[in-house]
Amino acid sequence: MSRILKRLGEINFRNVSSIKPSKSVIAFITIALSIFILGGGVYDIMERPMAVLPTPGNPSFHPDISQQFLTESISFIFLLVIGVSGGYISFRSTRHAYRPREAKMTLALGVLMLILAVIGSEAALLLKMR
Repeated sequence: MSRILKRLGEINFRNVSSIKPSKSVIAFITIALSIFILGGGVYDIMERPMAVLPTPGNPSFHPDISQQFLTESISFIFLLVIGVSGGYISFRSTRHAYRPREAKMTLALGVLMLILAVIGSEAALLLKMR
């Protein structure tokens, strides 16, 4: 045990504090954490909801508005990823200013993904409230 403590005392921690992650990594981690929280990841960890596959006999959404199945959370996280990806693709379309056809196509794809995410989220909420 004393050898381990001696080795820990020899470590130079000044080099560790000088490490700076790139802005892209920080942005990706922030977006991933936001999607996890908004998608109900904390609820899934704390409550451990039941995973139910939608079949004709089983509902695909929990009948209670204050509870959810694990599949609901996963599907909403998927819709959030589609929406964030659509926003990013729309943003990247501005980089093609000298190629208008490519800019229009990427903008249309990004807006389509955003619309798909919004409509999917609204449909899931309406099915849940039914």
